[in-house]
Amino acid sequence: MKAKGFGAVLALFAAILPAGFVLAQSQGLEQKIWTLLDDGKAAYVSLAESDLRALGAGFDLPDGGKSITALAGKADGGAFDPRDVARLPAQQLGYKADWIVERFRRYNLDWDITALRLASLNPEARNYPWFIIINGGAANFYEFYVDLKNRPGWAQYLAQKLNVMIVTIPGNFKYGGWDLPVLDARRQPAYLLDRDLSLDEYEMRNAIYTNSLILQGLKALVTRHTSGDILLIGHSTSGELSMLAYEDPDLRPRLKGRYLGWGSGGPARLELLRKVRGKEIVARAGASRQAGKTPLHVLERRDPPSYARGYSGFLNPLYEAGMTHLQIAQRWLAAEARRRPNFKQQLQNLEHGADLGEKAWVENEIESLLKRTGNPWRIAVEDVEKDLYATNFTRMDGFQRMVWTTAKLDRNHWNAEEPMRSIEVFIANEYRAKNPEAQVRLINWDLPMTHYGHLELPQQLAAAHYSVVRWLVRA
Repeated sequence: MKAKGFGAVLALFAAILPAGFVLAQSQGLEQKIWTLLDDGKAAYVSLAESDLRALGAGFDLPDGGKSITALAGKADGGAFDPRDVARLPAQQLGYKADWIVERFRRYNLDWDITALRLASLNPEARNYPWFIIINGGAANFYEFYVDLKNRPGWAQYLAQKLNVMIVTIPGNFKYGGWDLPVLDARRQPAYLLDRDLSLDEYEMRNAIYTNSLILQGLKALVTRHTSGDILLIGHSTSGELSMLAYEDPDLRPRLKGRYLGWGSGGPARLELLRKVRGKEIVARAGASRQAGKTPLHVLERRDPPSYARGYSGFLNPLYEAGMTHLQIAQRWLAAEARRRPNFKQQLQNLEHGADLGEKAWVENEIESLLKRTGNPWRIAVEDVEKDLYATNFTRMDGFQRMVWTTAKLDRNHWNAEEPMRSIEVFIANEYRAKNPEAQVRLINWDLPMTHYGHLELPQQLAAAHYSVVRWLVRA
């Protein structure tokens, strides 16, 4: 009996040891991230590749992601209906999914904004802010929910620990996706999900697509469908929305002086400031170089050459040995041709960069469109014009803890050869100057990850960002 009892104890110990070891390793890596973030003197810190790749323990989905992968596999171009996600049992996913459509009115027009809300089954999630992801230009919720092979995405892993909401900005989601080629002028944003619009109306909406408009829809989603503290993670051009939210009297108290950026950059005003101070400007992806030439209502459409420059890396799920950056981009855009919009309104770029001087040209473009169409929508042009370039006038003070996260090969945000010349370093230093008592940090993931790291190593990135969130909220 004694021998058998001792053997049972050994067997139990052997079963527990791996899990305990993994837990200890995970806690050790989180402590390493916290130690890096506690360094208040460094302009930036870096997490080594080996450390980031070792992250991810404890973030597995109950069903391994099979339910969503199967759902996507049945849909043309992977454009599965998010309403079907909400019908899946929460116990299979690790979170309760809800699909939300909010219709709001601005400039005398109705607009739809959507969100996939993932309420975590983890009871600890209530201790942390809602992790609200907002897509950048040309993308939508799919990019954060699944990877390019329809395996679990960044947001699904995050939802094992946090409450998550993935917001798609107006026009960038369409039930069933788009069946027209990306270069076809008839491929237009789905500003209203229940109807098609005339080409004149599409073009008018494209030209008045301000960040202030998007923020109104974002606020409706957040205030009606979440409670408690929030973090707004605006990827790429949507980084502006996080800054604008601090101007809002209802959203600001829920942000608690915290900020988390992932490939987000800073407010547009800093682009101009950097230029004035004589520093080299690192152009952001898709930055308008033809302002005044390409009509404002014409969408910027994605193509493989543009995605081969800093977006298509060798960690991309579609990469195969021997492929060039261009070949990766070609395969990527072909795979995502249906469910991903792959277009972007020029105004997003103009309000996100150093183009404040183009405001008069933008106003003239809008007024010319209204005159040409006869303005049957009764849009008050003054309402639009007062909103233009609001991104240049957001306050930079009042923050308590801020963390920008970047990737080594995100050329639009990080200069791997000369890190101190990175635009994010400049941005973080400007916030330090405006918030001398705040903890303002910048951490770089030091591995060949790009602007789309959430598609490349989603589980590891989720674990890294979870540790950052815990640092942001700790006492």
